[in-house]
Amino acid sequence: MLAIVFFGGIATALVAPVVPERTQLSESFDGAVADAASALRTAISRGEMMVRLDFDTTLGDATYTTLKNSIEFAKGLSADWATSVDGRLCLFFPDSGAAALAANQWKMSTEESLVPENVRVAGFPRDRLEDGDRAILVVCPRASEAAATEKLVAEAGERFIPLAMLNPELVDMGTTGFGLAGRMLRERLIDKLTQVYCLKTLEWGALAKTYPMPYSVYQRDPAVPEGYKFLKSLARLPNSDDLEEIFEEFNPAGGDDDGPAGGGGNPLANFARSFGKFVDGFSKL
Repeated sequence: MLAIVFFGGIATALVAPVVPERTQLSESFDGAVADAASALRTAISRGEMMVRLDFDTTLGDATYTTLKNSIEFAKGLSADWATSVDGRLCLFFPDSGAAALAANQWKMSTEESLVPENVRVAGFPRDRLEDGDRAILVVCPRASEAAATEKLVAEAGERFIPLAMLNPELVDMGTTGFGLAGRMLRERLIDKLTQVYCLKTLEWGALAKTYPMPYSVYQRDPAVPEGYKFLKSLARLPNSDDLEEIFEEFNPAGGDDDGPAGGGGNPLANFARSFGKFVDGFSKL
């Protein structure tokens, strides 16, 4: 905001400080589901037909696979989304076993069902879209499901059905990720997905995005009431190098602070130890 103030008859322009737009950091698992559901509905209402959502608070804990960490999130997301779908919401899982597991955990087809009646589950590669399906949520598609996922996306486009992917892992970085096949898959499919929600915990903070707000980087800070402080917002998804640069920008090396790779009085090491409280608030599943 620009204000004109007169000092001794001289007009002086004063620029009011601009508060950067930011995505507010979800503070609990239920809050994250609510934020993701709101972002998904907003994006679809604005014409976005292929979107993605990423939710990962495991901090690299191998005991929590992507699928295991996503089933409960998918339940809450689908329970909300289905209420606004004129027809069925179909959830595609990596295989029929995962679909059956979700159906059992959610008590589907019973009076105690945890999801609306217009939610159905399906599994790659055998199941197909049905006539009554009007929205699609693909849960944790892996590289092995890439071809089937592309086919499903094409069919959804032909039928003008909105499709969302939750925690997609369609590129195997250990095999095709850096090669031509991986690059072409990203160009054909992955890069065309609009990110509507992102919450990823880092060793020293978190990365968040809720559509239509930008990506926002937070740093764990026990000194503030919320337990974290806002650092910076970006229009695009930051990679690991970007995040390291942001950390170093707000935590310059010197004295006891040795930067992200250091130890001792290094703030990164301290935040890694203290960040457990934030992660615990999401009740890893």
